[in-house]
Amino acid sequence: MTNHRAVAVKLGWVLVMVLATMLALSDSAQAASRQVNIGCGQDIDNIINGDPAGTTTRFVLGADCTHMASATLKPESGDEIICSIAPTYVRMASAFDPATRCTISGVSGLTQVMKPQGTFYMWGVTVTGGTFTGNAGTGVGIAEGQMSGSSWIEGSVIRDNQGAGISNAHGVHDSIELTNTTTNPNALGFIGSGIKGVDEFNIEHSYVHDNQGNGIWCDEHCNDVSGAPYSVFHVNGNLVVNNGREGIRFEKVGDTGGASEASAGEALIEYNEVHGNGWESTRAGIGARDSQHALIRNNVFGATTIAGVSYGKNSGGAIRASDSGRSDRPDLLDIAITLNILNGEVIKGCELPAWVVYCF
Repeated sequence: MTNHRAVAVKLGWVLVMVLATMLALSDSAQAASRQVNIGCGQDIDNIINGDPAGTTTRFVLGADCTHMASATLKPESGDEIICSIAPTYVRMASAFDPATRCTISGVSGLTQVMKPQGTFYMWGVTVTGGTFTGNAGTGVGIAEGQMSGSSWIEGSVIRDNQGAGISNAHGVHDSIELTNTTTNPNALGFIGSGIKGVDEFNIEHSYVHDNQGNGIWCDEHCNDVSGAPYSVFHVNGNLVVNNGREGIRFEKVGDTGGASEASAGEALIEYNEVHGNGWESTRAGIGARDSQHALIRNNVFGATTIAGVSYGKNSGGAIRASDSGRSDRPDLLDIAITLNILNGEVIKGCELPAWVVYCF
């Protein structure tokens, strides 16, 4: 039988290490060796993609215009893309809604607007576009599959993408906004989300709202990531509202006997405000589906008003821990659900044995 208290303590110590490492990373995030200004009307993809290999460059974007990308931007490891004018923020519970003065937009037909390589930093930039073709990895604002786990994106907005706002997520996403993603309904159930990863990543203090698919999604074993500033899929202090499917989804994570699956990750989902999700199909605010080793604690559900905006209940209840019964997917196991504020919503899964779902 799993010792749930030990799991909670382990994840608590993980959080302490996460915060310490994140603070150190944030202090040293802007360490590029040179600066290149990109003015309005300049060829942004030619400048960024033509930057000499082996350099670390801070690209500073001209403000109050849209920089059109006709080719996928591929900043190299150590590069940064920042706006010349700082973003402003509106506080929404423990999350922040950023407004930026710099925009990068992919031309029609461009399947990925950005694809950072290695360690990357971005601040104060809106990214729009990404055409979905029916293939995996298309219709994406930022494709993070080649981005390192020590990368950092903050104060930025990713929106108006046909597939996912961010795919193959890595690193830390701090005080960002994700909205109006999956504008092509064919991406629903495939990559449709504000942010999706198959490796552990962090998203904190962010405003994730009005996406047609899931808001935040870790799938396909949410694999352990070494050398990153966290050791779990960490979803902390976000405002996750009015997403068409689940607000936060932890799916198909655990061991079914395969060697690669033994490296499956864990989830720590805490202190989020989760409201009004599941309008496209009946879904919970937070879902753990065919998954193992998650701690879901101190989240708030139910109808509420935040920063003058009213939100309804989640259509499928607060939290749902469920098992499909499929032999090719992990069995539901070791899901701890504690100290959440339900405000009239329900948790589904607490009726299962405590070693499967532990509720307190």
